[in-house]
Amino acid sequence: MESIIITNNMKNISKVLVLFLAIIGMAFTGNKKTIVTFKVSGNCDMCKQRIEQALDVKGVSFAEYNLETQMLTAHFNPKHISVAQLHTLVQNVGHDTEAGKAPDSAYALIPGCCKYREGKCDDH
Repeated sequence: MESIIITNNMKNISKVLVLFLAIIGMAFTGNKKTIVTFKVSGNCDMCKQRIEQALDVKGVSFAEYNLETQMLTAHFNPKHISVAQLHTLVQNVGHDTEAGKAPDSAYALIPGCCKYREGKCDDH
C-alpha cells in the first residue's frame, strides 16, 4: 500500500515539475529578441548615424544601417516595440523606409547633403 502512495506522489510531483518548467519556458520565450531587416533610404555617414540613433529606444538592443545595401538591421523585443514602430521612428527623423515615406516636415529638417530624394551626396 505504501508503495502505491509513493508512486502516486511521484507522479504528482512529476506533473507539477513539468507544468512548472513549461511556465518558465513560456516566460523566457516571451522575452526573446527578434531580428528584422528592411530598406531605408540614406546617403552618407550622417544619415547612418541619424537612422541608428532613431532606434536607440527601449526594446531595441541593436541597430545597424548599411549604406551600400540601404538595409537596416535591428534586434528588438516585440513585447516593447513593433516593426511598424521601428519604421515610424526612422521615418520621423526624415528617412523613407520600405513601409512608407518620411513626413515632408521631417525630411525638410535633414541637412542638404542627406537629401537622398535628390540623389547621391558628394559633399563627404
